[in-house]
Amino acid sequence: MSHLRSAKSAPVDFQNKTFLVIDDIIGVRSSMRITITTFGGVKIDMAANAADAINKIEHRNYDIILCDYALGEAKDGQQLLEELKRRRLIRNSTVFMMVTAERSYEKVVSAVELAPDDYLIKPFSGEVLRTRLERLVHKKNFLAPIYELMERQEMRKAAQMCDQRLQAAGPYLLDVLRLKGELLLLISEFSNAGQVYEHILSMREIPWARMGLAQAQYYLENYATAAEGFQQIVAGHPNYMSAYDWLAKAYTALGDEASAQRVLMDAVARSPRTLQRQKDLGETAYHNEDLDTAQGAFEAVLEFGKFSSFTEPEDFANLSRIFLDKGEYAQALTVMGNARKTFENSPQVMLHAAVMDSMIHDKAGNKEAAERAFAEARSLFDAAGEKPESLALDMVRACFQHGDQAVGEKITQDLVKNNHDNPAVLKRTEQMFQRMGMHDHGKDLIHTSSREVIALNNRAVKLAQAGDLKGSVELLMQAADQLKANNVVVLNAAHAILTYLGQTGWDERLAGTVREYLDTVKQRDPQHMKYLTLAAMYKDLAVKFGVRK
Repeated sequence: MSHLRSAKSAPVDFQNKTFLVIDDIIGVRSSMRITITTFGGVKIDMAANAADAINKIEHRNYDIILCDYALGEAKDGQQLLEELKRRRLIRNSTVFMMVTAERSYEKVVSAVELAPDDYLIKPFSGEVLRTRLERLVHKKNFLAPIYELMERQEMRKAAQMCDQRLQAAGPYLLDVLRLKGELLLLISEFSNAGQVYEHILSMREIPWARMGLAQAQYYLENYATAAEGFQQIVAGHPNYMSAYDWLAKAYTALGDEASAQRVLMDAVARSPRTLQRQKDLGETAYHNEDLDTAQGAFEAVLEFGKFSSFTEPEDFANLSRIFLDKGEYAQALTVMGNARKTFENSPQVMLHAAVMDSMIHDKAGNKEAAERAFAEARSLFDAAGEKPESLALDMVRACFQHGDQAVGEKITQDLVKNNHDNPAVLKRTEQMFQRMGMHDHGKDLIHTSSREVIALNNRAVKLAQAGDLKGSVELLMQAADQLKANNVVVLNAAHAILTYLGQTGWDERLAGTVREYLDTVKQRDPQHMKYLTLAAMYKDLAVKFGVRK
């Protein structure tokens, strides 16, 4: 412990640290450079805006990033942080500090919500900046062995490293315990994660620990208990914004969409600039048939997302669909026209626009334009790769609207088979058929398609239980090849192969198939719980058999 104390109190050698200062005002950048040099910093790069910062970060790893919240007309600091985290352009070991002169509640809470390591309100002295940075660097150094394993996606080993670090954690005890809890959630050890958070709460009532415990309960499918935990956080800490998101998810899992919408509306009123929350509100309100609220949410997505990489063609289609359902056909067409301008020459936009235009023109009585758009939609849809769920549902609706029932049914079957374990997708599919006046027909399609996938999985399980592990693997591989968009089926196949390899020895062909399956899921959902578990299992097997990957 004396060594830890001396390391903690030792001054940081900022001369060896790489800095990136992001500010749109040249004078402020120059002033910040001078401030950093007063405590030894010399490796200092400058960026005038988010695009410039991203370009620099793509080509260099920085130890410390100081980012102003207001970056002019393009992305602000919050949106930049969103993109850096989404694209994994900054390491866990990087110190990211937000700097802002904004004292307004809305912007400050949005910045804090996105979890920079710290934030400073202007004006501040060089000594305050140095002290805060030293504190953060010491903590990052202590946690570095854990971060290194996390960077290599070795989450199980990272959780074990947390146990080693706990022995000398000292002032970083809660930081290590927090990391351990998060890692246990990532590797699907939900009960153990819950125990870690309960241990923390026995020492001190901390909102993030209460949050972690509620998340563990959610993943254990104890949705009512999870909802109680999230409610407790919201009641006691009304600015803890992610608790609202999780509470809405818990209500949705309980089938209470009305309460989910109320929670999201409250959250959006407090912090309107988070695009994903606005999208969630828009989707929930739409499925609750509250078109006015849905319209407001999706309009906010397009307004706040003008300079965000989180804005997608689907967001325009969502708003256009609302105007279509309201009978406001000119507005619906205008939205998709704006999408074409925003994403010029994008095949995905052309597909979304053709599908929406076919339905809008048809409802408006422009039959020739509707048929042209539908023919274009059919061609583009057939040529496209994976399609978002909302696009597939729009295409189904367009097919039935244009009398192409067989194609609509086939798209529905594929959608359901690839999402057979996703109650939200199944419910939205059923609601769409209900809106078309075909509720019973839709229910039959959903039930039949879901049962096919469940029956296939059951056959594979029975083969494995009977000792025919190879037969089980072959069956699941066939299913994975047919249902490439079904994460559950693909990961079940990967799991079966890894189990088979563990018993029979390494086989490079099968191992290559596992890598392909894991990469497929990683591209869609890099934080998927089972993916992370199987990725670690693959690495452990490779080590066991002396294979370097």
